[in-house]
Amino acid sequence: MKNNLKFVSLLLVGLWVPSWSLWADGILTAAHGGRMVEAHGSRLELVVAADKVDLYVTDHGDKPVAVHGASAKVTFLVGGKKEEVALMAVGDNLLSSQKTVAGGDKAAAVITVQGLPKPISARIPAQK
Repeated sequence: MKNNLKFVSLLLVGLWVPSWSLWADGILTAAHGGRMVEAHGSRLELVVAADKVDLYVTDHGDKPVAVHGASAKVTFLVGGKKEEVALMAVGDNLLSSQKTVAGGDKAAAVITVQGLPKPISARIPAQK
């Protein structure tokens, strides 16, 4: 009887824990047409344009996070080569650089943000 009770209890917990994902926010939606990633309680949107690289930082509720005094580095992996771009704060929740990265809009990217209460590190996989 005790073993059956333990089994049923574990089974119920096992079924209940995966349901936590139902409470998640779902698909991240980019407000500026970039690629999104969530890390360390923040959401990062990486926008790679022809002449610049932008990084928007918001909190888990999509509210802008002040990035004054912060900086970021984005390392792109393009064609087997690494290309680093340094970003500086230029707006309330925007870090930017006036640099061109050929193929950067689809390349894998590793993002690190310093100067916030908590440093942020995230990876965005390559798009096909």
